[in-house]
Amino acid sequence: MKVQRLAAALLLLLCAGVLFADVPVRTEQFIYSILAFNGKDYAGTFAREEADTIYLVADVDNFITVRNVFVYFWPITQDWKTDTSTLNVPFQGTLELGGREAEPQRLGMTPYTYYNIRGEYELNWKVAKEQEAEAAWQHYQELMDAYWKSVSAYYEKRAMYEAMLNELTVTITRMRDQGQEVTPLIDTLKELKAPPEPQYPSEYIVPPVPIQKAFILNLPVGEYKIRFFTEDGRIMEGSERRIVAFEKRRAEAIGLEVIPGDKWTRPVESKTPASVLYIDGSTDLYLRPFFQQEYNDLFYEKMRKNDAKGNPTLMKWVRIQQVPQARVEVSRPSSESQMILEEPFYVEQVKGAALGYQIVPFDPEGKHKDREPSLQAFHVSISEDQRVIRLRVQDKEGQYLPTSERQIRVVKPSRIGIISLILAALPLVVMIIVMARRSRRYTS
Repeated sequence: MKVQRLAAALLLLLCAGVLFADVPVRTEQFIYSILAFNGKDYAGTFAREEADTIYLVADVDNFITVRNVFVYFWPITQDWKTDTSTLNVPFQGTLELGGREAEPQRLGMTPYTYYNIRGEYELNWKVAKEQEAEAAWQHYQELMDAYWKSVSAYYEKRAMYEAMLNELTVTITRMRDQGQEVTPLIDTLKELKAPPEPQYPSEYIVPPVPIQKAFILNLPVGEYKIRFFTEDGRIMEGSERRIVAFEKRRAEAIGLEVIPGDKWTRPVESKTPASVLYIDGSTDLYLRPFFQQEYNDLFYEKMRKNDAKGNPTLMKWVRIQQVPQARVEVSRPSSESQMILEEPFYVEQVKGAALGYQIVPFDPEGKHKDREPSLQAFHVSISEDQRVIRLRVQDKEGQYLPTSERQIRVVKPSRIGIISLILAALPLVVMIIVMARRSRRYTS
């Protein structure tokens, strides 16, 4: 009995060791919490005690707060995380900003909100501060209050409509069973219409966030130094950091997202005119041109995630947004240039044993009624007899956009591919035969 108890205890200890072997060790740290604009939206990161530099895009609003949290390394994703559910203590004070051969200045925390208003593909990020933030938040609250009131009124009208519908149906059924004339009631029933559902406010793509306070940094390109002063005027130990404000090297260049008709879940991106698109001609292509900007790889990756790695000697293209109201010129050797426009499409699952998907024109009045299109794109038809297709993108004014030229090449499979393979393998076969004969000669 004692042996069994001892074995059970050892087993429990072993299981506990397995369960808690990978539990990360949390340490309490002073951090800078960063909400940075990355060229297309706002994303959060943080600079822990060991991080000596913060990277920000120049000439845009970025938000920084100072707080005390638990920090731990998560081995599964190989990155650092914060545990704000257990410890999250924000500090009040001022931020000293120095650099660019100017006297250091003290920054206070500013109330703010940010949001993205709806546009046609455009990124319309807005930052509202102080009184403007209050007005923006109040406007959003009024929109939502009006919406929820309309929802409440809709349910009341819907209940009345369904009660009236039920009452008419019961009355018509009873009168018909009694042989009475029910035509006027049927006409009334046909004229009865359900109340329209209220529409959710469509003004925002991203609604205003609740008003918060932060140090707002909008810096020209350069290097700066910051340190944090508490409310009693003391410098917070370990708060010194370097800030690198960087800018894009090139902007408004054109990239192309290329979606094969038979593999719509596996699109590819063409970033430069030199990137020729090689295809086998078996399926049509669907294109989406987008604006892109070029950034230093190290700076951009560390701006997105402070502990990330990058290459300081490389530049990278970053997709920003789709080109609004664009047109694509398609040139083929055997015909005149064709201008194609953007159209809505719907992705349907292929029936039968083949499995997969196909892209079809969107039919809002037919089989796709009450649905949204799966994508907006430019349809380029492909055939195997057209070896080269050239593309150029125009903006809504009809001007050709620089760096938008692309070339599509249809590569046919070689008819002598098998023969070439056999010829290539022939020396290897001969060598194997010779070695086999030699080995037999030596063994005999």
